[in-house]
Amino acid sequence: MSSERVLPPTARKNVETIAQVERQLLDQRSRTDRLGEGVARFFGSLSFIAAHVLFIAGWVLLNTGMIPGVSPFDPYPFAFLSLVVGIEFILLTTFVLMNQKHQMRRSEQWANLHLQLSMLTEQEVTKNLQMLHLICRHMRLNEPEQDQEVNELCQATSVTALVDEIGKVRELGQALADEISETETPRVEEQHPTD
Repeated sequence: MSSERVLPPTARKNVETIAQVERQLLDQRSRTDRLGEGVARFFGSLSFIAAHVLFIAGWVLLNTGMIPGVSPFDPYPFAFLSLVVGIEFILLTTFVLMNQKHQMRRSEQWANLHLQLSMLTEQEVTKNLQMLHLICRHMRLNEPEQDQEVNELCQATSVTALVDEIGKVRELGQALADEISETETPRVEEQHPTD
């Protein structure tokens, strides 16, 4: 008997759907995005570090006169090496920023998908509650109308009102955090008096 767990068909279908969406997002990348991602992936590898160590060590050996018969072309303090490394740093930073921009776009697409699915789920749940409410009434079961929470949940949620409320709570929380920070600052100064 195998100790492996078998994935239910519904879960397998969900995994395949996620993989399909991920493939679509990857296929939407431009050539520039793909190039930037490939370069950033190489720059973040151990191969890149090893290549750099060898390159710089070779440069130093060549330019310190340690190899007989080879005259230094960039003597200490290695100004040309500094120029090369500086240019490389600019290019590396650009590629990393391009890669981050692509990753951010992908994250935004996933977040938008999550939001859409959450809104659909909320609408479906609300509709189910309304239908259950009607079934209870039709079968003359206890009227759930006395339960205020059930009545509220049977109403569609206003997403814009929810966003506004979250914004207000965040502002209030930030104001409270700022106020706490301001009140704690003098105490820290009292505990550590300056000479």
